[in-house]
Amino acid sequence: MGTVTRLWDGLANVLTGRGTTVDRSAHNFWMRRFTTPEQIESAYLGSWLHRKIVDIPAQDMTRAGRDWDATDDQISAIEKEERRLGYWPKLYEALTLGRLGGGAILIGLGDDPTKPLPTSIRPGQIRYLSVLSRWQLSLGEMETDPESDNFGQPRYFRLSGTGRQVDIHPSRVAVFKGLPIPAIRMTSWEDNFWGMSVVEACDEAVQQATTACAGFSVLIDEAKIDVFRFNGTVEQLSQPDGEAKLMKRVELTNTGKSVHRAVILDKEDEWVQRQLSLAGVRDVIITYDARVAGAADIPATRLFGKSPDGQNSTGESDLANYFQGVGAKQDMQLRPPMQQIDAVMIPSAGVPADLPWTFSTLMVLTEQQAAEIELKEAQALEKIVGLALVPETAMAKTVQNRLIESGRWPGLKKAIEEAEASGEELPERVDESELGIVPLGEKGGGQSSRAPGGGRSTVATADAWLSDATPRALYVQRKLLNAADLIAWAKDNGFATTLPASDMHVTALYSRSPVDPMKMGRDWREDEKGQIIVRPGGPRVIEKLGENAVVLRFACPDLDWRHKDMIEAGGSHDWPEYAPHVTISYTAPESVDIDALKPFNGALRFGPEIFEALDLDWKSKVTEQ
Repeated sequence: MGTVTRLWDGLANVLTGRGTTVDRSAHNFWMRRFTTPEQIESAYLGSWLHRKIVDIPAQDMTRAGRDWDATDDQISAIEKEERRLGYWPKLYEALTLGRLGGGAILIGLGDDPTKPLPTSIRPGQIRYLSVLSRWQLSLGEMETDPESDNFGQPRYFRLSGTGRQVDIHPSRVAVFKGLPIPAIRMTSWEDNFWGMSVVEACDEAVQQATTACAGFSVLIDEAKIDVFRFNGTVEQLSQPDGEAKLMKRVELTNTGKSVHRAVILDKEDEWVQRQLSLAGVRDVIITYDARVAGAADIPATRLFGKSPDGQNSTGESDLANYFQGVGAKQDMQLRPPMQQIDAVMIPSAGVPADLPWTFSTLMVLTEQQAAEIELKEAQALEKIVGLALVPETAMAKTVQNRLIESGRWPGLKKAIEEAEASGEELPERVDESELGIVPLGEKGGGQSSRAPGGGRSTVATADAWLSDATPRALYVQRKLLNAADLIAWAKDNGFATTLPASDMHVTALYSRSPVDPMKMGRDWREDEKGQIIVRPGGPRVIEKLGENAVVLRFACPDLDWRHKDMIEAGGSHDWPEYAPHVTISYTAPESVDIDALKPFNGALRFGPEIFEALDLDWKSKVTEQ
């Protein structure tokens, strides 16, 4: 006979016994504790942890609905049919049953259930959607023909518990399964098909956490104990009615503590209070809770409704990862049965069945987060439009849909429909050359300087300083397009002369610090013509600035934010604060009482931004008329 040699696969140490038969862990083995349907039901009904583990993912997978790429009429028809059939509540119920061990939705047309679903569905043909548990359905034999589209699936389902057995074609049953079970030799055909309940997968962790909390709750009653040592206790207990007398003495002592805040004892009696320390209990409970959260694949902040643990922890990353996982479950577990139902339900709504859709976003944004996203989207939109990659009308419609779907602009959809019904169209893009602006890269591109008459106008030498991105002192202004209205108001209020209409403007940036003009970007707050309009009214004042400038100051948050953007991009500002204003005159008559003037209250229309080199000698070129 040959020699038999024992081989170990893994790290072993003969001296310590690690990895050998002497090592205790060498005798560990895994065993599946099969859970009966009765135990699964009892766990779901009797344990709030098990119920939340089952319900929360099902709720999150169905609560937000879906977004359609369809017309408003088509979406309205689909949602009406969903409400008629109770589509989303039944999806949630079936998902819950699936996580408990298996569920299904029966699609009912009122015809022969043993036949496949018809290839064409007329509007209103679907009669009902019925939610069933796996325990109400028996599986027919498995389809073993590899050429069949139904390979590996049951050839039929059998509905029981209704007083009679009914065979149902698989095309009429949308299946919601539990956790997948590999097709290994120890698994039955039905268990392999339906999967395993999440209750069974998480039961050990839930029981340990529940036992730990229950054990610590018992200790609360033992946290403080009074110990009495009465002289002659044994002798007293041996006498008639000794036990009753002893207990009466204890009751009187406790009554004295609670009422008179005093303990009355004999000279040789003793009374001691023993307090049990519960330090570290919280950490142990948190550890068990973390095991439950890990087993359930749900963050503790979502499962227990608790604040995140750890210094500077917000829990946002945990929730983001969790919702990504829910999104994956939606695509892998929820979308297939939904598509099977939609193939019947959508034509029943009178809508084509091939309309594309996506699951709606699960994360609920705060007002600040939503505003930041819209700002970034607007900046991205500005760049896309600038590259001319998409027709403007198509982009305008896309932006309108995005604003409507965001839900942050109440009444926008109705307002757009009314505008379209009245024949109002989007304004055409303004010809910037009519406003004295030449595109960058062309002669005088995007710049202006003082004209001989004192006004600012585009000149051919402008490209000498803005043709590259070299940092330099920078001046940015917007022309007042309706300056004639302000001049008329000034003349009516006693001003003999004013700045020319061509020179009235609002300063957006006066930066002595060198700044790269290309980093300033574009102002996404302006309209499609590059203009900013200050509506009539609002906070306004006529005041003097500097030595003799009389200006109209006004409130304009758009200009304030634009100025802030340019400062953050590297610009500077010589004044303590930025105050949007239009200079009216530098030679106001003494007869004009500035403080008594009622400010110009009409609209202020400012043209596109004009970038130019900062002219420190601009005062010498000012003229009035």
